[in-house]
Amino acid sequence: MCEPEVEDAYRESGALVHTLALRSLGSVDEAEDVVRRVFASAAAGGSLASRDLLHDAADRITGDLERRVRAKLVALDDAPVGAEGVTDAAAVIAEADRILVGAALASLDDRAREALSRALTGGEPRFALARDLGLPEAALEALLRDSLLALWPGERPGDGHASLEGLASRALGIRIVDGGHEHIAGCRDCRDAWRSLNDLVGAVTRLSGETTVLPPRAGLWDSVREAVDAGAPAPEPDWRAEAAEQAARAQRRRTMVMGVAIVASSLLVAVGIALSQMFLTGDRTAVASGSLEDPRNAGAQVGEAWVETTPDGLEVVVIDGLYREYPDAYLEAWLVVGDAAPVSLGQVSSAHYEVAVPVATAVGARLEISREPWDGDATQTGDVIAEGVLR
Repeated sequence: MCEPEVEDAYRESGALVHTLALRSLGSVDEAEDVVRRVFASAAAGGSLASRDLLHDAADRITGDLERRVRAKLVALDDAPVGAEGVTDAAAVIAEADRILVGAALASLDDRAREALSRALTGGEPRFALARDLGLPEAALEALLRDSLLALWPGERPGDGHASLEGLASRALGIRIVDGGHEHIAGCRDCRDAWRSLNDLVGAVTRLSGETTVLPPRAGLWDSVREAVDAGAPAPEPDWRAEAAEQAARAQRRRTMVMGVAIVASSLLVAVGIALSQMFLTGDRTAVASGSLEDPRNAGAQVGEAWVETTPDGLEVVVIDGLYREYPDAYLEAWLVVGDAAPVSLGQVSSAHYEVAVPVATAVGARLEISREPWDGDATQTGDVIAEGVLR
């Protein structure tokens, strides 16, 4: 049976939770689902305070947004890696606090609300505001201080601490002579209260215009009560754990696909080498060879290369592998002899490539194939995708 305090909390904060969910998710159905989940969880042992309810709602909304965005990224074949957030959770929390401050401000009497709004949100000079309201400036400052304290949800420091009125005055920039500066500097409780009051001043200052509360439909309470009566809801999965598992599954799929591709590549390379050897005219002699491995993928074999000599003594480098052109880059072969700078062997744009050796000999040299950007730079600047030593 739903306890009366749950219904009281719903009457006080249900519209605030609904407003936050509707503004963040943009869906009435999803917003109502958040309201049900928040109050069912709070009734099962959580806090029914407005701030705690809205912050719980913000956590659930962030999880819903994360799942929604990640599902779209997966559909686009661009799933995020890891469990870092891809939505702005801080913005949801900020909106929750803004709704809380707006609701608290609306609960003040007209005179207090007008004075605080005009002084902070509107930025009117206090001497001019006091004259317009027909108050002495000291009376206006007392009204602002008391209005701020009426909004503040914190706990008053106990005996022996700085007065809360003095802390509120300091947060509002009102000059006071209470001699408590040294105590505040050395007292953590007083500093925390002052910081909280100062943050509240900033929140009211940033509150532009009215904060419209979007009440839920009249029948939502019946649905919330059913959810509460159903007992404690199952714990919601953490979106970070879900994202980590999703990334792990994606990595396993990529590894499996890559493994199949490597096997297929090796088979095709072997067939290519066999066919190329079958169709040699016999006027060349192989003097060195080497496997080409991908340094980015744990040394997986991605091709073969060898050196042949012609009857007149000219050396030719032959490269076989699954290589192709890219729309934003090209593949270039390089010969590295000792510690000398790489020597270009030209662009590789097909599975079989032959080129005359531009140095004395390629035997013992390292062959590299790199992915170079179309930037006009003739030196090797791109990532090496294949490499091997010709022995």
